[in-house]
Amino acid sequence: MIHSYTQNQIIQFVYRECDLFTKLEMEFAMEDDSTLMDEYQAYLTSSQVLPDVRFSPKNTSVNNILQYSKLSAA
Repeated sequence: MIHSYTQNQIIQFVYRECDLFTKLEMEFAMEDDSTLMDEYQAYLTSSQVLPDVRFSPKNTSVNNILQYSKLSAA
């Protein structure tokens, strides 16, 4: 069966956000489809060049959520 993958699916594969079945299916497809492999390599290289960014909420935001949670549970 021939399957065409979207950019989003390839990016999910790069960031390991796809399920096991999809992972295995894409690995198998890349063995036969050099275009898919090239696109995967391009996304992989791009992801390695991007800076590693971490976001974290302000302490006040976390405290507000915890306060609301306490009030809702009561």
